[in-house]
Amino acid sequence: MILSLINVQGVVLKDISLGETDKIITVFTDKLGKIDIVAHGARRPKSPIASSTLPFCYSRFLVYKGKNLYTLRQSSIIESFQRIIMDLNKLAYGSYFLELIDILNEKEVKNVYMLGVLLKTLYLLYHDDIDLDIIKLTFEYKVLSFAGFQPIVNSCIKCKRRNNLKYFSIKDGGIFCSDCVNFNNDFFELKNEEINFLNKIRNIKIEELRNIKYDRRLVENLSVIMEKYVSYHVERQIKSLNLIKDLKGVDGYGRNNS
Repeated sequence: MILSLINVQGVVLKDISLGETDKIITVFTDKLGKIDIVAHGARRPKSPIASSTLPFCYSRFLVYKGKNLYTLRQSSIIESFQRIIMDLNKLAYGSYFLELIDILNEKEVKNVYMLGVLLKTLYLLYHDDIDLDIIKLTFEYKVLSFAGFQPIVNSCIKCKRRNNLKYFSIKDGGIFCSDCVNFNNDFFELKNEEINFLNKIRNIKIEELRNIKYDRRLVENLSVIMEKYVSYHVERQIKSLNLIKDLKGVDGYGRNNS
């Protein structure tokens, strides 16, 4: 039988052991979306594919499709991002980013825009020392938008007016003006500067976060709202988020203080 080999590039989101020396990796790829790949021998200490099949790795993969899973023939690293795991705060946030991508994407549904956001976020996490909550807030907004759950923050979701905006509804997915809000529903009252900041991260490129100016308390308040918004749409527990919360209990910020 002639195998149809496929070249893809992608980020390893997670792995699980299979037998004594094999594992199954979940990869978010450019051409095939999220796929599961059997990596035979990847857990052997001297395996040529060991390093390129670790979580966080951005690698090239040569695969073929079997009945239920893809199988790996060759792989090579483009960017390992393994230095992230040496910093507990960055590891916690990075693991959250990978888990959220895994949850939001169905198998074999291509989303190159979301892959681009993930890669830019990992590069920022890997190479820069930026407030992790700023990165997290922006990442959440971007990936939820590409998953079809973009929060409407630049106009009232009912009357479409752009002034007198004040109340954010998680259930309705956006902001109401003072005239349209239904006080029988749950909502968060936002200050003008908080609404302006949401619009800033809506329009900003991930790499531009290096130069963003912000108020720490404002970011903390918006992070609470965005976490609730994420939780509403994913409808399941995000395990890595618990580690972030535990770390915030230790250092009060959840960011790299080294």
